[in-house]
Amino acid sequence: MPVVPDTRRSTTLGWRFARAVGVSLLLAPVCCFWAQDQAVDRIFSLMVPPVVLTLVLLLVNVPLRRFAPRAAFSEAELVVFYGMQAVICAMASEWMDVINPYIHSYALFADRNPRYETKILPYVSEWLFFKSGEGMEGFLAGGKPFRYFWSQLPLWWPKIIAWTVIAGLVCLAMLCVNALMADQWTNHEKLAFPLVQLPLAIIEGGGSSPFWRSRLMWGSFAVMFAIDMLNGFAFLYPWLPSLNVRFLGDLSTWFRSPPWNQVGWTPIGIFPFVSAIGFFMPTDLLFSAVFFFFVRKAQQVIAYSLGYEQGVFGGGGLVPGPPYFSEQSWGAFLGLFVTAVWVARGYLRNAWRQIWEGGGRSDARRVPPRLAFAGLVLSLLTLGAVGVGVGLRFGFVICYVLLFLAFSIAMTRLRAQLGPPTHEMAFMGPNQLIVDFRGTQGWTPDMIARTVTTFHFLNRIHRTHPMPHQLEAMYLAERSQLSQRPVFLALLVATIAGSVLGHLVRIYLGYRYTPGDAGGDTANVVAMLTDTPRAPNATAMLSVGIGLAVVLLLDFVRFRVPGFPLHPAGYALGMNFGVDYYWFGLLIVLAIKFFVQRYYGLGGYGKLRMIALGVILAEFTAEAIWATFSMLNERHLTYTISINGKMGWQQ
Repeated sequence: MPVVPDTRRSTTLGWRFARAVGVSLLLAPVCCFWAQDQAVDRIFSLMVPPVVLTLVLLLVNVPLRRFAPRAAFSEAELVVFYGMQAVICAMASEWMDVINPYIHSYALFADRNPRYETKILPYVSEWLFFKSGEGMEGFLAGGKPFRYFWSQLPLWWPKIIAWTVIAGLVCLAMLCVNALMADQWTNHEKLAFPLVQLPLAIIEGGGSSPFWRSRLMWGSFAVMFAIDMLNGFAFLYPWLPSLNVRFLGDLSTWFRSPPWNQVGWTPIGIFPFVSAIGFFMPTDLLFSAVFFFFVRKAQQVIAYSLGYEQGVFGGGGLVPGPPYFSEQSWGAFLGLFVTAVWVARGYLRNAWRQIWEGGGRSDARRVPPRLAFAGLVLSLLTLGAVGVGVGLRFGFVICYVLLFLAFSIAMTRLRAQLGPPTHEMAFMGPNQLIVDFRGTQGWTPDMIARTVTTFHFLNRIHRTHPMPHQLEAMYLAERSQLSQRPVFLALLVATIAGSVLGHLVRIYLGYRYTPGDAGGDTANVVAMLTDTPRAPNATAMLSVGIGLAVVLLLDFVRFRVPGFPLHPAGYALGMNFGVDYYWFGLLIVLAIKFFVQRYYGLGGYGKLRMIALGVILAEFTAEAIWATFSMLNERHLTYTISINGKMGWQQ
């Protein structure tokens, strides 16, 4: 097939690309410190620090556009800046939570947990973990100033570099997949990308878009900002009145008799910014997320009726139990992955032709498929080699990472399509699927310890998974007619910067406030798998198959029955924990959205969109104020808009 050049207009950055990257790296320490010091601000899909730092740059841009227009930041530069901040924040968030503390925990707290001495330290690699507490007395004691922390960094650099290589290779593999699939998901499938609606609105035209002149937006902003500031002052001074817009109650307290009392924690909450995000979700997906949330609760009631005790969340982890929600979730995500590949089969054939033969259509704006595929293969092979270096088998590591990539691709596409406010997949990762399908019989203690400790960050909770942020940055670049090639490089730089700075922030906070012992959960998993060898679990495997079958069946029906309201992405999201926080807000949004679209059409929806954007912008602005107050006052507890309060879920 002859090569057809792409003639669409492309924006080039030139020296502005270097400026955008430079400014982003300059503010990266602020983003990483914020992400770690105020963890509640990055546990949802649209994280506060990247949005607020972009707003700061837009404020700087106001006088520049008026008095020095040639020096003003362009829309393309703001896209690069926001995309880098989002990836930096993601790298410095939950992956850092489950990597950095484990570097020191096993060695420093071995005297408190005998499992560290017997189950962990004899097997883990010295490249990745400290094997003794020598030279770390000051870190354990805490209360040290910044200069002391800086003087101790030579002790930490080898570990920081080693973990940055591992996390960076995983992210490079994901970035290469995104580079290969971005055109399919953005232009062919035309996924909605609900979560970038606010960033897109504020950076459009370099900050000169009609969004900033909308009276509806500013009206909703003023009301919501006033509420959050009032609530913030009432939190500090309880004698002031407040207006609760977060948790209103718990539905489970209404059902005190079995089996209905087994529904688990079912909060009734509004969370205005979370609900406002729901306005950008496609209606069928919005309905499906709420519908399958109640299906999950019904399964808990039924499971208890059959004799299986339930808790906040029935089943899950490495100890599967009815109703096997984590297994259903795994099956659902595998189904979404299969569906994504099937829908894109024509596109993938053309991409493979370009990779193998050099044919197909050429797009000068995009990363060449051959280069992206080579990067994917190189990252996988290097990860395999790293696995050998820490004592694992080459083929095992490759298969392990490929399994995680399949899950990541499904999650990334789900988020681009559905735009859920959060996606909590607690303890869902390759470990679980391997234990369910293969069991651990025949596994040596060293292999179990090395697998669990080295790849724990791929098995935790996935709320700040980097891959969706990579794709959203590429989508913003597409909307701004910006070449993907410099964006690819910028995101790669952001990955490395986020990892290194995230480690440095965690280490500094350890020296400042004393470190905690974080290794107990991995040590418990290792002990459980070594002390009680597990055979393959037929029921768990069946549950994975059921989840896969449900997704494929829903897709089959949806493609043949116009208007069918149930979407498989809603099932994948609803079978895990994240929707619990905000189901009530989504239900309110669903009713409002249905009413407005039915009686006011596109005009009404356009006004509703501006109101929703104003609510999100107001909440993030207020959160920036209260978070800054907290950071400047030694972690002083303040009000938060987040789904988790700083003093617990019910705050």
